[in-house]
Amino acid sequence: MKRFLTTAIITLALASPLLAQTPFALQAMGQNVELGTARDTGRGGWGMADSDSLTPGTLNPAALADLRFIGLVFSGYGEQTNSTGYGTSRETYRTIVPNILLAIPIRRGSFSINAGFNIKRTMQYTTREEQSFTLFGEEYDAFERYRRDGSLYFVPLGMSWRPFGGLALGASLNFAQGSIQDEITQVADGFLANIQDQRSNLKGTCYTASMLWDGWGFLRIGASYTTPYDLVADSEVSLGGVTDRGYNNMTATMPPEYKAGLKIDLGNHWAFGADGQFSPFSEMDGVEQWEPYLRDEWTASAGFERRWFRTKHGRSFALPIRFGFRWHQWSHAVGGPPVNERVASIGTGFPFRNGLGAVDFSLSYAIIGDEAENGYQSKSWRLGVSITGLEPLVF
Repeated sequence: MKRFLTTAIITLALASPLLAQTPFALQAMGQNVELGTARDTGRGGWGMADSDSLTPGTLNPAALADLRFIGLVFSGYGEQTNSTGYGTSRETYRTIVPNILLAIPIRRGSFSINAGFNIKRTMQYTTREEQSFTLFGEEYDAFERYRRDGSLYFVPLGMSWRPFGGLALGASLNFAQGSIQDEITQVADGFLANIQDQRSNLKGTCYTASMLWDGWGFLRIGASYTTPYDLVADSEVSLGGVTDRGYNNMTATMPPEYKAGLKIDLGNHWAFGADGQFSPFSEMDGVEQWEPYLRDEWTASAGFERRWFRTKHGRSFALPIRFGFRWHQWSHAVGGPPVNERVASIGTGFPFRNGLGAVDFSLSYAIIGDEAENGYQSKSWRLGVSITGLEPLVF
């Protein structure tokens, strides 16, 4: 554990590029990325019904209507993963900063605008398969290496508004962007035999509408809907040693996404929360070779949080306590059954002076897949860090 914490802190501080993830990321649209802050992750991943204006969340845009200060949020995590399957094992590391948010109150406590950057999915992995062939009676050793590297991200531009009382609304225009590189390298008897390289640029546009109701005092509920959209992939295919290049265009219809959540105040600074997410990827259209493997994606998360609070005499404060659990069914199957990810997490943090922002930490342990059902299983430790800064300036 000490080795992991040291490695994760160093890699997260350096913000190094993505290195590798689980073998499940090789198929279809890859692997989902944790979009919440370290505060959300530490309590199990929920936050759709949270409306804390001093630690603005990133999961429900409607909650940003209550901002009274300009807010800037960065979040990321370092990950150590051990993957096993088919008699082999592999240890990988990566660091990712998937979430940046800037929110500006135009009218304090009732209307704000926001922009950000959210990595939705990543696809980073390399495989190597040993081969042999016979030529003129001679047997030659060979291997084929397949490398996939890519991501899909959103650039949202949105606004949040509280028209009255306990209702807040949010809307955003999301520019979907990304790129995927697939490379197949064949080496025979120590000589480079062939390289096939395909680079695809992704583009699309969708919309998100969200709401937050907190007019019942102890109970808050939140929900959002993201529209389906066409994701266009412009690809360039080249073959090593051949000057000609091929170009093709493909359009995939991405499914809608539904999210909902609740938060219940339990008293004495404690709260319980739960979120759900659903996206019918089984209805995704446009990539024929993926269709047999696509499954409906869903996530269920729940957990508890004790907020930080000042002690009796106000000279110090009690650190927050967070813990929770999340179950996520991926959008594709491997080996027949769908891939399931189970995550247990804890977290804490501390506020800045005068409560204008915070630094939050989370530590989670994930088990992805089942070796008996999917052929592989991955176990990941993730150390998350998020920084929220508030500036008391308004227009």
